[in-house]
Amino acid sequence: MVISCRKSTVQFVGSVVALSFVVVFAVRVVVRLVLGFRSRFGYGRNEAVVVRRDRSLGGREVVVGTRKETDGSRVLDNPLSPALRGTVDRSSPRRRRNMAPRVEENLPEWWPAMTASSAVDLEVDKEYYQREANRLVREIVDNRLHGKDIMIADIVQLRRICRTSGIRVSFGTENTRDSFYRVSVDFVLNMCNHSSGRSISLEIDGEDPRQFLAGLAGNVGLENIRAARIVSAAVAARTRSVFLQAWALEMQGEHSEALAHLSSICVLHQIFPPRDFSPEMEMVALGLEKQLKPEQREYLLNMLVGVCGEERPKSLVEALGLELSVDDGAGDHYERSLS
Repeated sequence: MVISCRKSTVQFVGSVVALSFVVVFAVRVVVRLVLGFRSRFGYGRNEAVVVRRDRSLGGREVVVGTRKETDGSRVLDNPLSPALRGTVDRSSPRRRRNMAPRVEENLPEWWPAMTASSAVDLEVDKEYYQREANRLVREIVDNRLHGKDIMIADIVQLRRICRTSGIRVSFGTENTRDSFYRVSVDFVLNMCNHSSGRSISLEIDGEDPRQFLAGLAGNVGLENIRAARIVSAAVAARTRSVFLQAWALEMQGEHSEALAHLSSICVLHQIFPPRDFSPEMEMVALGLEKQLKPEQREYLLNMLVGVCGEERPKSLVEALGLELSVDDGAGDHYERSLS
């Protein structure tokens, strides 16, 4: 198939195509110049273009929307947004945070008041202790990178070095530091669980468990509030697992083992008592309600009465999602058991 046309026709088509490219290029240049003048001289101050870099386009900048600034607020005017302009909350995030009621979070009552140790006041070679502590931290981090667990001896040694010299160490990142502290909390809780009988006179390297964790938090640069929150969460998780394990042992006929588990959690709540109606115990109660029937939880409470006696913490009753019932001053307990 052969198409014949005049030379003038070919020239006309070529001119139209070339002129189209020129017009498109000129329009883009004019638009960019207008936007540049508007942003430089303050025109359209209430509306600005929002530009983001798109990695899929090789890092090129693309326009994702316009931003309107009214009374200090910044709201994206996105055509895909279903919200109407009149219903948009134009208060700034900082202002909304200031308007929201603030709940001051205090340290739990068991958190010890930090006092400087007498050994810190002595003349010690802090540079030597700092090198030893940094070397120990590097070993801990390297072991974690190679998939090895943190050794209990390393935790105790790091606390001993920092307690003696009053130095601090850094784990580089917050995640690494928090992970180390969580392992330390689990170690302390395990020590509390293995304590004999109802005695809470437990020491870790010559320190009270609460003092050990509080001091270790300061040694690794962890805020007291966050450290206490980590401990409370660990106690709540341990409480839930102990209740479930005690019930499983009771169903298997291992009554003495179930009592031993409940005794350990009783000691744990005496050392690290949660606040009354704490959110952690409320979450434990919600979880146990889904897995244990009310009569089963009451049965566990009866077992707690026999194990903990008058020293039974109120937080354990809250963790079971039950309420105390007083029977003629004979004690608060439930008499109903499983048939």
